[in-house]
Amino acid sequence: MLRILSISFCALILLSCKLKNENEAELTALLANGTPAVYFLGEIDSDLTTSCGTATPVTASTTGTTGTTGTTGTTSTTNNTRFSVISQLFFKTKETLNMRFTYDSNQIQGNIDVQQGFVLAGGALSKTVLGTQGTVKWFNQGLNIDTSVTGAQQLAFFSIELTLNGTYSETAGTASTVLNQCNTLDGVNCTSGTSSTQCFTSNNTTCLVQNTSETATPVVIRGTIKCNAPNVFPQ
Repeated sequence: MLRILSISFCALILLSCKLKNENEAELTALLANGTPAVYFLGEIDSDLTTSCGTATPVTASTTGTTGTTGTTGTTSTTNNTRFSVISQLFFKTKETLNMRFTYDSNQIQGNIDVQQGFVLAGGALSKTVLGTQGTVKWFNQGLNIDTSVTGAQQLAFFSIELTLNGTYSETAGTASTVLNQCNTLDGVNCTSGTSSTQCFTSNNTTCLVQNTSETATPVVIRGTIKCNAPNVFPQ
């Protein structure tokens, strides 16, 4: 299996030999024992990647007692330093990378969302790597997020370093070109109702779920991604 993966990704390297500095990805997938499994060198397709991501301020709910009557109520407050970032990147070699993570302007890295996680799929890989653990580092450059904006904002550019923990398996399936998000109550099935939890889906019916069976191969994806969306202007 690994030999097939290596051959497939060699083709990616040949197809992506001319990289633009503002739109490149260099990722290595490592097995649990540290052995390199696949190497991915690609260029983000700016025609399909309309933005580098969407950042939304994190809203926290608190419950407390207010007033002289001792009424208990729930209030929601928006944190202007922490943002939930959802990014969908399309590569010219037909892979897609979807991920959700937390950005904090007071930190240099954030965690992958433990429910929605990340999905790397399509292209020469022809399989899907999924996971809900990992970190995204942005160092001093940040992610072009304006902390004064109280609503959702599109990201014009970023330069990040990834460490993503997931699994690859023959039975994981191949995702469609575009992965949508859907509300879910159980993390497996999409629902038409409202929910505080979302997942990535390729058919708008079921969630893409990480394979945890014995046939799944644990991998750690490490590397860097630079993204520049020319049609998005910094806010």
